[in-house]
Amino acid sequence: VRLEAANICFHIIDTGIGIAPEAIGKLFQPFVQLDSSLNRQYNGTGLGLALVHRIVTLHGGTVSVNSQVGQGSCFSVCIPYCPGDDFSVQSVTTLFSNYCFKTSNAPVLIIEDSVPAAEQISRYLSEIGMQPIVYSQGEGALKEVLRLQPALIILDLQLPHLSGWDLLEQFKSNSATKDIPVIIISVVDEHEPGLSQGAFAYLVKPITRVQLQAAIDKLQTAAPSPAQNLNGLPKTPVILLAEDNQANIDTMSGYLESRGYHLIMAHDGQQAIDQVHAQHPDLIVMDIQMPGMDGLEAIRHIRREPEFGHLPIIALTALAMPGDRETCLAAGANEYLTKPVKLKQLVTTIQQLLER
Repeated sequence: VRLEAANICFHIIDTGIGIAPEAIGKLFQPFVQLDSSLNRQYNGTGLGLALVHRIVTLHGGTVSVNSQVGQGSCFSVCIPYCPGDDFSVQSVTTLFSNYCFKTSNAPVLIIEDSVPAAEQISRYLSEIGMQPIVYSQGEGALKEVLRLQPALIILDLQLPHLSGWDLLEQFKSNSATKDIPVIIISVVDEHEPGLSQGAFAYLVKPITRVQLQAAIDKLQTAAPSPAQNLNGLPKTPVILLAEDNQANIDTMSGYLESRGYHLIMAHDGQQAIDQVHAQHPDLIVMDIQMPGMDGLEAIRHIRREPEFGHLPIIALTALAMPGDRETCLAAGANEYLTKPVKLKQLVTTIQQLLER
């Protein structure tokens, strides 16, 4: 594994049978095996490399191979890499005072050079009743925005010739485009600089339809418009999951997202408070035993602010000691559940609180 220019590359080397030059073109095709005889020596379905190729492409990367028959092969996977910078954490609010979302079938300009990523985003937008238009490079994108005047811009950061950062600066400094909201979708996780430079929302690839829908719903809520929900679709509830155990996070977030909720995360009490201020979730699922500031103290802090006095909070605890329920309710939680959480019970409780 090594850093090569702006990519991190994984080189996987074997000393196996090698691959003939004429066979290399078949490697990444699904259900194709080089040894297709009935009594073949090597097992497999012919899906492994096809899946690797698809996943790497979705990350904006490439897969290549060098091989010599009888000596072995070297497979190289390269994906975009940017070292993280230390940015000061601050709550950023982007206002679109003069912006008004257009009616159904609103045009959305997708500035994205990856064909699979552009196709995925286009499909999601079409499913929620918007009109996707793809532009595959940074150069000339400002002119395209001025020509189309889209209702929304979906922006990748890693573009040929001109980066997404440069485009974002162009959009926000031009009086004709500064009020068009921009949602960044990138493999690089740089939320804070993206939002501070004027993006409305920041999503990290790979994204789901629910994530994109939630960002658009949030934009529709933020933008003063006579058509608050331009697609006639219900708003996706945003749930803050405050939990420090990764296994619990994976289990609960996967289940809740499959039920149509949009999840944002916090790993301790202070992060939960910060997320409440920054994201304004519709409901909080708060673990009580967390490092640093625990869940009880976080609930008390949130309840001290009148703005969040009626924000539904579900407390979770693994200890299940006598008096826990009373302690959590006294701190300000609306409901109390013990771990291991029954996921159906969790969803039922969430829905009941949201409907109130």
